[in-house]
Amino acid sequence: MRRLNPGSEPSLSAAPWAREPAAAPREPILAADYGGAADDAGTPALAAEPRAPKRPAAREPVLAADYGDAEADAGTPAFAAEPRAPKRRAAPRRTPQPQKRGGSRLSRRAAMWKKRLGIAALAAAVSALAAAAAIGLASDRPAQVWRETRADVLDWTARNGLVVSDIQAVGRRNTSGADLLDALGVSARTPILGLDLVDAKRRIESLPWVASAEIERRLPHALRIVITERVPVAILQTSDRSMLIDAKGVQIVPVAAQPGNLPIVTGRGAAENAAALIAELARFPEIGARVKAAVRVGDRRWDIRLDSVESGVEVRLPEIDAAAAIGRLAELDRKHRLLERDVALIDLRMPDRMVVRLADGKTLPTPNFAQPQKGHSA
Repeated sequence: MRRLNPGSEPSLSAAPWAREPAAAPREPILAADYGGAADDAGTPALAAEPRAPKRPAAREPVLAADYGDAEADAGTPAFAAEPRAPKRRAAPRRTPQPQKRGGSRLSRRAAMWKKRLGIAALAAAVSALAAAAAIGLASDRPAQVWRETRADVLDWTARNGLVVSDIQAVGRRNTSGADLLDALGVSARTPILGLDLVDAKRRIESLPWVASAEIERRLPHALRIVITERVPVAILQTSDRSMLIDAKGVQIVPVAAQPGNLPIVTGRGAAENAAALIAELARFPEIGARVKAAVRVGDRRWDIRLDSVESGVEVRLPEIDAAAAIGRLAELDRKHRLLERDVALIDLRMPDRMVVRLADGKTLPTPNFAQPQKGHSA
């Protein structure tokens, strides 16, 4: 990117966690599955009481490709994309088959008890934390009692499944999943009741692209994060680097090359005043679309460059009411196609007239364009 030189008198010319897939429908369990024998007629014998299934190991989340991230390495935690509504399909016709009673009854009972145990664990955790608070207040060491009891209770809730295993990030475009996970500070064994949402929000909002964030805990194991990212409006060029800035002048991230749709701004006070200049230019898109760079002069006013940073038309705006001056330039260009001429400089600093200097050094006062006289070409 070609750098502008904001000297003493600046001059433009010198310038996730993914959810586990639903389990496949299980066939009814026969006696043979538990070591029972079938009778001679082939009729399944009664099944022995099944042993309790082993608790699955904690899952690390997987980053969804919906946000453009590369596939995460094995074991690397990341975020689940916001689920999309499934498309409706015509249900295929299936031949009714007789159901085997034993398996379906066991499945329903297992699901029911799993739900009841989850609710019971949550209720027990809340009760234990409340009791810990009461004991701590009654103790001569309330802070220590609270910390020790709270740690034990949260460890118990984690062992009973109340851990962060689902994260849904909404609004993330430029913030990487790895940075967001680091700021959130969770792993597959983090107790969901132990996460400090206020502190996590503060850490996420410290990321360069994040303007604001909201975090919601969805028990028993999910987090939902809604992110509002900063929108760059210009590139701030200093003596040693170029930075994207937003409408508030906040520096976002460095850039190595100029994006084609963002102007360069430089000079003292450029970052804080760039948004106001861009808003004024937006009122006159025929001019604003041609602005490639702007220099803040003495932190009072702007010089802008049209069409090209190196060789475009230089326009000097006034300190007061720059929008009115830009409007006069837009009107003059519509009527007389001023910017199609070989113009090098347009001075708008005087409210009652405009001075135009051509590339060959000749200076033309505004009336020669605004009110052409007989015998003179407009």
